Amino acid sequence: MPDSSTTPRQGSPQGELRPRILEAATRLFAELGYAQASMRAVAEAAGCTKPALYYHFGSKDALFGEAVRAQGARWSELIQKGHAVSGTVQERLVAGISLFFEFIQKDPHGLRLVYSIISPDEGQPILDPEQVRSAPIELTRALMQEGIDSGEIRSDLSLEDAILALLGMVDQRCRQLVFEGVPIPADCPQRLVDIFFHGVSS
Repeated sequence: MPDSSTTPRQGSPQGELRPRILEAATRLFAELGYAQASMRAVAEAAGCTKPALYYHFGSKDALFGEAVRAQGARWSELIQKGHAVSGTVQERLVAGISLFFEFIQKDPHGLRLVYSIISPDEGQPILDPEQVRSAPIELTRALMQEGIDSGEIRSDLSLEDAILALLGMVDQRCRQLVFEGVPIPADCPQRLVDIFFHGVSS
């Protein structure tokens, strides 16, 4: 007979509980900060018991780390989806950035959570930002290398500088959204990639 402490709310399959907990944890960690987001509050927001929460994640530190990693994985999926469309490297970059911006504007909590690991709360587990940054960097590197190989991007380009330049522009838009509440215009991905490819000279 299953333990009622780990049984999800009525009508919800067991497989849905873990992502629901992650969604609730992401929102509360982002809104309240690590210290103030209690496991009890996460359990209540997820519609489960504290024993169920600990059954799936073991500890608050583990839950926090998994919530951060889940965001990175979701972002990578979106970027890959954008890069997989047919078209030029330039068009595929626009598609990837567009999907990413669309996602974070609908729910910026994940982005705020990821930024929190750069300036951790007291008692917050220390996480390496590279676990979130590395996949988007590598996906961008691979697509730009395709552009170099096909002649769409010049071969003497410093790939490292190019990646940092493009993703740096993306990051600044993200920071404006999270910290200043500035919405990202729909044409922003196209404009950023245009600046990256063509510069600002007349």
